[in-house]
Amino acid sequence: MKTIQILSLMLILFLSVSCSISSVEDFVVGDNFIKDQTGVVMIDTLTIQSSSIKYDSIVSNSSGSFLVGSNYNYFSGYKSSNSFLTMKFDDEIEDTEFVFDSLRLVLNYNTYYAGDTTVTQTLSVYQLQEQMELTDTYLYTTSNFKCDPTPLATINLKPKPNSHKEVSIKLPSKLGNRLAQMIKSKNDTITTQDLFLKFFNGLAIKCEPNVKGAIVGFRTSDSGTTDETSTTKSTIETKPEIRLYYHKDPNPNDVHDLYYKFSFVTDGIYFNQISGDSSNSLLDGISETNNERSSKLTNKNTLLQSGIQVFTKIKIPYIDNLLKIGKNSALVGATLRLYPIKGTYSSTTLLPDTMYVYSADHRNKLINQITLPGSSTNYAYAYLTIQKDVEETVFYEIDVSGFIESELQQELETNLSLMIGYGSSAAKKTAEHVILGGANSGKYSPELNVYYYHN
Repeated sequence: MKTIQILSLMLILFLSVSCSISSVEDFVVGDNFIKDQTGVVMIDTLTIQSSSIKYDSIVSNSSGSFLVGSNYNYFSGYKSSNSFLTMKFDDEIEDTEFVFDSLRLVLNYNTYYAGDTTVTQTLSVYQLQEQMELTDTYLYTTSNFKCDPTPLATINLKPKPNSHKEVSIKLPSKLGNRLAQMIKSKNDTITTQDLFLKFFNGLAIKCEPNVKGAIVGFRTSDSGTTDETSTTKSTIETKPEIRLYYHKDPNPNDVHDLYYKFSFVTDGIYFNQISGDSSNSLLDGISETNNERSSKLTNKNTLLQSGIQVFTKIKIPYIDNLLKIGKNSALVGATLRLYPIKGTYSSTTLLPDTMYVYSADHRNKLINQITLPGSSTNYAYAYLTIQKDVEETVFYEIDVSGFIESELQQELETNLSLMIGYGSSAAKKTAEHVILGGANSGKYSPELNVYYYHN
């Protein structure tokens, strides 16, 4: 057993006065369920340290959502997201006697947004100068590929993420005419995907950075049903498409929306490039080499953030002192509560239902996802809980029994901490945040309750 720190008189006193009889109905350690509640005490005054940890980048390819736009929060500053994608010709060439009308990039919302959608933002579409390639089978939020310096198109957009309306961006007629001639001649460069990707490397959809607007999501897959009676060949909501609109020759009065389409290639080589500007925010100056900011320096609050990933770190520096409770004592359970700061979210419906919880070493490197006691496969999560009594209380609750038990059983000092944040899947396809109360932040302070049994 690892060396026990000598308890000071103050610690002995607080262990004595903070213990109270409490129900063990919800606490199970391994296969042991303690039914006799008489000897159960709760310790709720262990020291807690809190901070925010910023990570450099996360895997971003195959995100399942295109994120475009810019938003802001006072804690971490601005976030901006651009999307990179490739296209392929996705049609049978039936009509070659036609007249080109226009070329348009069509995007469909997927209802996701984070930020203020009432703000108009400028979006630009660029053609890539190089083919995208995976780096060690991944693309990251910090990945980048060369684009033409002049955009193909620029629009001003006030997002309507729940409108189910298409965003249609007109592309240059010069490019449209060139593609039309290639279709008419059934050129191999059009009909062969590999050749087309060499001819047309792909697109980048970029936003104007540092705007207090919204980052919105666009679909990466088709949704809805095809109307067999329609001549548009369109599903209700589609993944990104470049549509080459035309009319038949010699029937210029045919007003149906006829088009050939170039569809988004869903091969995993697409990603969201997410960057930030933390100037004049609470995280101003945070870096890769100094990626931790104590809650003492951030208004006694901590941050959870996706996109540019930030975790809340909880450290329990004197956890070993629990070993001094007594020889005949047994850990029954432990819970950690974290409180979102009221006023930093407009509605509890916008708070994530669950967050991931990891253990991390002294260098803030994530080790693994923590598990429930007695299990190596059942993971512990931070669950959003809303209690409505006299006043609504909102908090995240985590069963940290397995973590505490594991720490107490270690023979050597491990110096591990808890990291709470968005899981990798959500982190790469969302751009939101939660601001929590940190240590010594009054009614929003983290609460760690440890339950012990004495006989």
